[in-house]
Amino acid sequence: MYQLVHQSAFYLHVAIGSLALIAFWLPLIAKKGSKNHKLFGNIFVYCMYVVSISGIIMTMLVLIDPIAIRFPDKVLSTEQINNISYQNRIFSSFLFMLSILVFCSTRHAVTVLKVKADRRMLKTTNYLLPIIFLGLMGALMFGFGLEDDILLFNIFGGLSFFVSIGMMRYIFKAELKQREWLIEHLGSILGSGIGVYTAFFAFGGSRLFETFLNGNLQVVPWILPSIVGIAASLYFSKKYRKQYRVQASQ
Repeated sequence: MYQLVHQSAFYLHVAIGSLALIAFWLPLIAKKGSKNHKLFGNIFVYCMYVVSISGIIMTMLVLIDPIAIRFPDKVLSTEQINNISYQNRIFSSFLFMLSILVFCSTRHAVTVLKVKADRRMLKTTNYLLPIIFLGLMGALMFGFGLEDDILLFNIFGGLSFFVSIGMMRYIFKAELKQREWLIEHLGSILGSGIGVYTAFFAFGGSRLFETFLNGNLQVVPWILPSIVGIAASLYFSKKYRKQYRVQASQ
């Protein structure tokens, strides 16, 4: 039963994630505030919700019973079961954190655009809990990365932690600059885009790079979208701060 649900979620995850690779660019091309911009933006947002939730379902199933998901018909020794269970649960915890990261980034991008300067909705318990949980997961995975010398966990654990802190800072800062919510929306939606392209390069594109990326260089397909995405975020933030006369945060 677990395997069937996991497999169904996987196919949905891949199909909608592939659509999101294209849908990500359409709102950027369309004129800001236009009907097409809103339509394409909604399509991308719905895709990312499906991707994040299906990712959460898959990783939770592996956390519950990794053997039933990975090796349902294979006879294993007790030692093999213990080793496989540990390794799969650790890596699934990492993927679970990334799914939460994508969910929080997508939801934050949509919500700050909806509420604009009125942040009361952002301060509710239901809104804050996933963000707090993301920060805790980031700190936990960063710790695992230090303990087991896994650079990937260090990078994305730290990223998740600081994204959580950044969202909390925006929510609770004393005062927003005029139209600052536009910049927050842009940064968060680019974060969602980083998520979908990270998945593509790490799981799909990794086969293209595996022949010449060894050791720690294997993290390149994972971090390349983040490097490009952060650079794009800085560029567009500067552009729209100037265009909409949004002062930099103090």
